[in-house]
Amino acid sequence: MRRYRVLIVLSYYHPYISGVSEYAKHLGELLAPHCDVTVLTGRHDPALPEHEVLNGVTVRRAPASIFLHKGYLSAALARDFRELVRQHDVVNFHLPMLDAAWLTSLIPRSTPVISTYQCDVQPVGGLLDRVAVAAVNVASRRILRRSDRIVVLSLDYAGGSRILRGFEHRLMEGYAPIRDTGASHRTPNASPVIGFLGRFVEEKGIGVLVDAFAKVLHRFPDATLRLAGDYANVAGGSIYPQIRPAIDALGPRVELLGRVDDEGIARFYAGLDVFVLPSINAYEAFGMVQVEAMLAGVPVVASDMRGVRVPVEKTGNGWLSPPGDSDALASTLVAALEARGSRAPETIRQAALDAFANDVFIAKYLGMVQQLAS
Repeated sequence: MRRYRVLIVLSYYHPYISGVSEYAKHLGELLAPHCDVTVLTGRHDPALPEHEVLNGVTVRRAPASIFLHKGYLSAALARDFRELVRQHDVVNFHLPMLDAAWLTSLIPRSTPVISTYQCDVQPVGGLLDRVAVAAVNVASRRILRRSDRIVVLSLDYAGGSRILRGFEHRLMEGYAPIRDTGASHRTPNASPVIGFLGRFVEEKGIGVLVDAFAKVLHRFPDATLRLAGDYANVAGGSIYPQIRPAIDALGPRVELLGRVDDEGIARFYAGLDVFVLPSINAYEAFGMVQVEAMLAGVPVVASDMRGVRVPVEKTGNGWLSPPGDSDALASTLVAALEARGSRAPETIRQAALDAFANDVFIAKYLGMVQQLAS
């Protein structure tokens, strides 16, 4: 079978961790046994190499020129894109991406385009932030018009996106490729443990979670909240300084783990009774980490938002709570802790595998690549 050449383009890539970067990383590595995969991304950290091969994927990083909102502009990225796009059979953009607006004009007419639309963006600051978000949305609409296929993490999320309006005929539901740390043969902890994994950014709702956990302690005074994820090197800025007083007030009942490496992820999930994803806005479109937790046999509490609710609804592996409501989240977490152990880890894992198998996901992507490039 012919090995097609796929160019994946996005703003941030490993070792930067976000839902967008992790989706692209897993996708590239799953495609690599079947295709020649190159990732073109920004060199947001000058310490990173310009070229390297990671798990079969060729990574090329262009230095950023100007940072705006959570993105950046890069003349070098446009230069590299002009060169690479002519060497590949299919180009796959991961949106939102500010640079996509002018990269579109550099794509040869004969080159098919797949856009993976990860999430909507919305302003969280002042005038400059609103201008940057408007520019990102214009860029997204422009590349979507050029796209032959548009992959969305769920049709549930896409149905509420005004950026995707008018492109319904090109949409394909792609969910997300999921890191599987393996089954965790575990029993409930003597003292309940709740876990969160993600960047310390506004959309994750960590402040709401900390407030809710303070209320959970009225029912489970020996409970522990483990917060894992990068709270320092975050594009657009970390919210840790704002929520630190509330975390510190809970003393040893909150464990701040920081960034957890790949080897530590399995141990992190294995130590939990409940995983929580308390997202509060449209930047969160799916939440791959909640499926990772399910694959480790851990039930989930997630926000009842478009896209984010899909894993719980499709698997039955958890509970949903209104976004941004700390009282409701506390009540839901209490219910989840009271029910811990009621569903076997093996049952939770199998339900997640049935709904979100990576082989089904990658077969869809390969089918698109083969159809468009042939």
